[in-house]
Amino acid sequence: MKLDIIYNKSSESMSDIPDRSIDLVVTSPPYNIGTIYGNKWEDRKIVGSKDIKYDDAMTEEAYRAMLGNVFSESKRVLKDEGQMWVNIKNRYLNDQVVPPFWIMDYFGDMFLKNIIIWNFDWGGTTNIRFCSRYEHVFFFTKHKKNYTFNLEDVKIPALNYRPERYKSQLKNPSDVWKMSIVSGNSPERTGHPAQYPEELVERILKTGTNPGDVVLDPFIGSGTTAVAAKKLRRHYIGYDTNAGYLKTAETRIRNIGNPA
Repeated sequence: MKLDIIYNKSSESMSDIPDRSIDLVVTSPPYNIGTIYGNKWEDRKIVGSKDIKYDDAMTEEAYRAMLGNVFSESKRVLKDEGQMWVNIKNRYLNDQVVPPFWIMDYFGDMFLKNIIIWNFDWGGTTNIRFCSRYEHVFFFTKHKKNYTFNLEDVKIPALNYRPERYKSQLKNPSDVWKMSIVSGNSPERTGHPAQYPEELVERILKTGTNPGDVVLDPFIGSGTTAVAAKKLRRHYIGYDTNAGYLKTAETRIRNIGNPA
């Protein structure tokens, strides 16, 4: 099995990876909201291109079948003590919100440990409902009790620390994570339309893996998972069908150099 590699092909078949060889899977699947990303707009009209083109418009049946194949393959390659983290947001379809709890249908053979609420301050605007400022991160384990959970590595300062009651000024981050999205002026920003922050992936990898472990992202996009893995001395394997994003990911990875 090759490590520290991104394949430019679909992850619906991951024949490059043997059974039970991956420590952790973390990913953010396509939204499938019928949008063609990468266009330049003026006065609500497309006037050209500004970034890598990406068409996020499958039939719902095809979309869910594709996810089913990818999740099935992910579970095949996952070690018995492995875990999966899936970042997915609400969709607004047919004039109503569709929460992502339908993905639970794919994970009846795993154990749901948390539904993380990723809360951020900035995003799209609307004047017909309240603006959305959160996404979900589902945390599943393959084994009921035997899995890595390095809580000490991700504890955060306690705002209400009382030395007479607590031994440490650090606390469990809880299941609400307040982290900024990757905005247009962020140093992490690439041309990818749905880039999640390194901070989010780093917390997941610190929690669920140890140095030298192997991390898989079947929808790796601009390479954020690979970047976080390399910085934390984990190995990575990724898949993406968009060659433009693959080039972006490779550039980001090269720019890291060799972590100390």
